[in-house]
Amino acid sequence: PKLLVLNMSGIDGCHSNFTGYLRNMHWGDHAIGHLWNQIQTQIPEMANKTSMLVTPECGRNENPNPIQDVNDWYAYDHSGDLNTRRVFASMVGPNIPSNLVVGSETNDIGRSTDMALTVAEILGCKSEVQAAGFIDPLSKSLFDRI
Repeated sequence: PKLLVLNMSGIDGCHSNFTGYLRNMHWGDHAIGHLWNQIQTQIPEMANKTSMLVTPECGRNENPNPIQDVNDWYAYDHSGDLNTRRVFASMVGPNIPSNLVVGSETNDIGRSTDMALTVAEILGCKSEVQAAGFIDPLSKSLFDRI
């Protein structure tokens, strides 16, 4: 496929069960690694020609909500404060520098809306997507932020 979007919608249980959320994140990490390994070792047509971008759809509130799970860990929501716009992004593939780290918890860069332009750049249609006028004007491709 030219583009495949995979939404792991069953992972996010952080609103009421932080322990389950951590378990689900571990499962999601394993699933992403398995998918990448399958592409690189079992699908020769896609091996070394595929890019993968992994990112959540939103961040988390800076402060927890009052719900505690069975381990007494507080839960977190994702509505309202500026921290919900902070997300990570991991990329791998051809023409993507390996072992590059940009930004940190104290020096965040980019916006969650940068992902659309990043995918458009990988697909070779970034200028057309920008010209359509539906992208946040502060958004950039992650390649432009590197």
